[in-house]
Amino acid sequence: MPHSAHRPARLTAVFMALLIAGVATARPVSQQARVWADDVWEAALEGDRAGLEVLLETPAADGIDAAAREAFLSEVAIWQTHESDDAEHAAARRAAATAEMFAAERDGDVLEALRLILEVQTLSESLDAPLANPDIRSLLDRAEKATDAWRAEGKLFYAQQGLLRLRAAFEDTQAKDVWDRLTDAYEDVSNEMRLLRRYRFAEFHRRYVAFQQEQGEEVRPEYSPRLDTRWQEEIRDVDLLTAARAMETAAAEHVESDGYAPLLLEGLDAVRILGSSDILAETFPTLADQDRLAGWNAALDAAEAVLNVPGVHVSLERTLQHVAAANAETIQLPEGVLWREFTDGAMEALDRFSQVIWPYDYEAFQRQMRGKFVGVGVQIRENDLGEIEVVTPLEGKPAFIAGVKADDVIATVDGDSTAGWTIHDAVRQITGEPDTSVLLGIRRPGEEGLIEVPIVRGVIRMPTVQGWKKLGVDDEGREAWNWMLDEEDGVGYIKLTGFDQETRDDLLRAITTMRRGSGLNGLVLDLRYNPGGLLELAGFVSNLFVPHGEIVTGEGRNGEVTFRFGAQSVGCFLGGLPTAVLVNRGSASASEIVAGCLQAHEAAVVIGQRSYGKGSVQTVHPVGPESRVKVTNQYYRLPAVDGQPGRLVHKRPGSPDWGVEPDLRVAMSVDDIEASERLRIRAAAAVSALPPPTLDSDDEEPNPADVGEPDINRLITDGFDPQLELALLIVRAQVLAETGSDELNDLRQMAGGPVEDLRSRAGRR
Repeated sequence: MPHSAHRPARLTAVFMALLIAGVATARPVSQQARVWADDVWEAALEGDRAGLEVLLETPAADGIDAAAREAFLSEVAIWQTHESDDAEHAAARRAAATAEMFAAERDGDVLEALRLILEVQTLSESLDAPLANPDIRSLLDRAEKATDAWRAEGKLFYAQQGLLRLRAAFEDTQAKDVWDRLTDAYEDVSNEMRLLRRYRFAEFHRRYVAFQQEQGEEVRPEYSPRLDTRWQEEIRDVDLLTAARAMETAAAEHVESDGYAPLLLEGLDAVRILGSSDILAETFPTLADQDRLAGWNAALDAAEAVLNVPGVHVSLERTLQHVAAANAETIQLPEGVLWREFTDGAMEALDRFSQVIWPYDYEAFQRQMRGKFVGVGVQIRENDLGEIEVVTPLEGKPAFIAGVKADDVIATVDGDSTAGWTIHDAVRQITGEPDTSVLLGIRRPGEEGLIEVPIVRGVIRMPTVQGWKKLGVDDEGREAWNWMLDEEDGVGYIKLTGFDQETRDDLLRAITTMRRGSGLNGLVLDLRYNPGGLLELAGFVSNLFVPHGEIVTGEGRNGEVTFRFGAQSVGCFLGGLPTAVLVNRGSASASEIVAGCLQAHEAAVVIGQRSYGKGSVQTVHPVGPESRVKVTNQYYRLPAVDGQPGRLVHKRPGSPDWGVEPDLRVAMSVDDIEASERLRIRAAAAVSALPPPTLDSDDEEPNPADVGEPDINRLITDGFDPQLELALLIVRAQVLAETGSDELNDLRQMAGGPVEDLRSRAGRR
């Protein structure tokens, strides 16, 4: 691991006396048991899987309760069986998927062949391993030629799906040049499709229906005609002045800004694509005039040539005026269309998190920033027919209680048809004042007619702190959890799904509950699929485990420190507690700060897969009455390790070092992920009066997670979650070493505040 080179060569094996308020002293644990547990911890921190397995098989006999030792060995044997079974299954499935991949290509199903390549990669030792197979590389070359042909034929849906899967096959591999090329092609096709959907929805929908039908899917051909003209709402109040202010602010504030030139060049490319898209001529008839297009392209070429002259002074104002004049003299696009496309394109020169919030999106942006809102508690989306569809009702919230279900289509709100509504329209009409009523007209698959559902609005918040086993939901919609992953050994489990203003209090309540119950001797902190949230909350959570030192710093354009979060002993309620942190590719931003900080301080073992790599700070600046620009202006830097600079989390172009690399890499196969998710859903459904998930009609055999009782413990006992299973074993090993010290356990129960340095480990700072 990148940070391991700076670790002490050996952890000390001395167990210090724990003093609490100066009134009691713990009897030392067996030195043999302590040395074994420290060796387990060090092997985990060093990523030594072979050494770790040997240690787990041989716990010390001296000082460890015999029955507890035998139970632990039994759990280790079960884990090893799961590991062996997973390896055998992966090898068999990898061979089968490889054969299916070539068969799919022979049958002409290139998209399926590409999907299977991705499956083969997830089942291999590394993503690069399958790419070393010359037959697979030849298949990938042929698939790329197929996407080129689809694009030339105007089959944009095929081309986009093909490029999406092709680039995924090369992501995070050694073939970065190939990934860069495919990414550029994918973004070009995606931009074409975005333009088509925005300005010529009828044609977009026709192609979508054709694509779905060719894939064997059933799609209703009708859609709301309002979608054909919705672009006029999207460009409301977009003008040259706002565009100029947005680009000026972005160039001044962005952490890696290189001035105006990159922004303007990307903006020129964006409007060039707009002008060259002949399928938009029905919406903008001037695009069919070849003379006008020639004049337009010549003007863009001239502006681009000036920007590419080395050392030339780049004038934002002059370039934008040149584009405006060229548009007026040639293709005469509406001003809002020109400047929205130009500015959105310009922002792509920065990074994927910088963007302009236009008036059309402003209200939704404000609601997102507030975190809380008054509504009915449904997650909705706009499906491909332009309908407002329920993704899921939030458990315990008004819509859930009223009987709204996933896949319901909201056809009316208070009697008004939703035909042609956007998500913004639906949110505006469904939300309102607390304790007021709204009437939803629901169209439900398999049922005739409209179902009218009256709902009383309430304050909606998504809890970010979850436990191990859901016990239910109270009358006020608050979730009740059993927080203990292992009651007997006192190992707790906390899953953080985000970091918002309520996270602090919810987390402290969970910790208090665990301490008052059977006792808290260890913890698994699950940050998988946590997209992040508030920076200050990431600092708070990190401080729970780290008593002193840096948590995270901010770094500006020239490497200057822009902020510094340090730990304070008064906030370290869980210092010294054996903790394992779970991360995966869905762990981003604030969750990466927590995992990276605990890893740097060796306050936890980090297990799973490399995190997402979103280690940046965005600030929001006004550029108009209802327009804002969000710009990345800082990067997060993790704590320094033994005098070496802390790592940057952010995934920057060209850098191979990003994200949080776990101490122990544990992959989860597609089957593991699917089975664990289905089991979680079924376990929640069992206590929530929700219908269990149904098997798809084309499933050849039941998913293992659908067989038997929906018991959340099966994630471990049946091996559906190998990351969690290993985390629990490592934490249990630390608890096991103290089973001979009853006095220590009593003292831990008495400790109502910070407990620092439970063990005198040189690696724990």
